[in-house]
Amino acid sequence: MKKKMVVMVVGFILLGMFAWAQKNVDVILDKEMKKLDQKLQNIEVNVNDDNGKIVVTKTLTPDSHGKIDIYEKPYIGIYLKDLTLKKARELNYNKFYGILITGIVSESPANYYRLIEDDILMEINGEKVWDEDTLDKIVAAYHIGDKVKLKIFRNGQEKTIDFMFGARDKIINENGELVDKDSDVLNVKKIHKKGKKEYSVGHGGGSWIPVWYKPDVTDINNVLSELGFKSETFSEKGFLLQGGGGKGNVGKGWFVGGMGAGYDNSETTKHEWIHFKNGIPDTAIVSRKANYKVKFGGVTLDKRFAFSEHFVGSFGFLLGGGYNSVKISQTDDNGEIPNYDFDDAGSEHLDDYYDYVSKLTLKQNFLIFQPKVMFMYHFLDWLGIRAEAGYILSYSSDGWKAKRNGESVKIENEPDSNMNGLTLSIGPWLGF
Repeated sequence: MKKKMVVMVVGFILLGMFAWAQKNVDVILDKEMKKLDQKLQNIEVNVNDDNGKIVVTKTLTPDSHGKIDIYEKPYIGIYLKDLTLKKARELNYNKFYGILITGIVSESPANYYRLIEDDILMEINGEKVWDEDTLDKIVAAYHIGDKVKLKIFRNGQEKTIDFMFGARDKIINENGELVDKDSDVLNVKKIHKKGKKEYSVGHGGGSWIPVWYKPDVTDINNVLSELGFKSETFSEKGFLLQGGGGKGNVGKGWFVGGMGAGYDNSETTKHEWIHFKNGIPDTAIVSRKANYKVKFGGVTLDKRFAFSEHFVGSFGFLLGGGYNSVKISQTDDNGEIPNYDFDDAGSEHLDDYYDYVSKLTLKQNFLIFQPKVMFMYHFLDWLGIRAEAGYILSYSSDGWKAKRNGESVKIENEPDSNMNGLTLSIGPWLGF
């Protein structure tokens, strides 16, 4: 009996405590809902079309204590997406962080501060931007009107710009102040001009380079004419050099690289060689060969400009060296040389049919300076066509050098020759 009474008393106590708690909870919830309802009356909500997120676009009116419980997120005014490896390579960006700007909202802070499509947002006040989530977290730490430093990557170089966070219902006036969009104050102007789009100047590359070269070879042809060759052994209209080169972007549109090209051609002629044999004048038919070589190469420096997404141009120069050389060789012409017979031929075979070769080599070295302009159109990220025009200016401090059969020979009455000449080139380019 006593046990039943105890159980009943405990039950009544628990019931009373539950009823009291429920009543107090209802009172507390009702009070908080009224507070929230009062706050929400001043909130305007929009839906972001890009990702469907609900964002607050108008701040609450401060309460009696001057506090705002919910505030508007600082506004930049950009469309963006995470940076891909392909896009980074296309823009010549070699960092592992940053986010790609794909568009700019009109009448936004981004438009005011001239951010443009294909800018890469790298840092905000020194904090690296890795993706959209980190950007949201960084921006959330600031307030509307805060001024920061943005580091961006544009047109092959990093830039740091001053920036002030805005609001969706405000613009930045000509004095750099935030004002309401619907402000009718006469001295407030909307100066949001669309920034000029800047295109990539490329990242560099290399290729085979053919060069049409037109030097003055009159002196060389005159020498060869005196040696029994035709009057214009090597064309004075120019000839095609074969070469190659490459270059890379070192920042701010400047490209450093190197290139070289050369030409090598030979002509032969028959000549009546008058000489003394056993003290008696003798005439023999000999074969003469003239081998002409011209080569140049050096370091290049170019400044590029992008005219469109696929078309770039540059001006620059090559600084290096080059040379002209002519080697004349003469061999006795003993007529038809019989086949070599392993069983029969010996040392006598060489004595009878192969005579010594007499060689005369003329060579002149130069310092080269070649100013030039280039235009390139690229079809793909890695393939384009390139055209270039330049002019070689040359200087030689020691003139022609001569060797006869390997021994140095002094030269007298040498002509004042050079390597000056127009160069034209058109061909493929691998890379951009």
